[in-house]
Amino acid sequence: MATFELYRRSTIGMCLTETLDGMVQNGTLSPELAIQVLVQFDKSMTEALEAQVKTKVTIKITFERLLAL
Repeated sequence: MATFELYRRSTIGMCLTETLDGMVQNGTLSPELAIQVLVQFDKSMTEALEAQVKTKVTIKITFERLLAL
């Protein structure tokens, strides 16, 4: 999963996507501009998290564990 997918699956990301979809459907916004807004959202979220979050998490899973799932 790409990092931006995590941002877009957040509550604010889903609300933004729904709003942009509605604006494209009613002709208020072009699809191209909606995509530009989402790209900027991705960049802004990445920058904000890099600047404000100091804790890092590492998740380690073994291959054997994956087979059990």
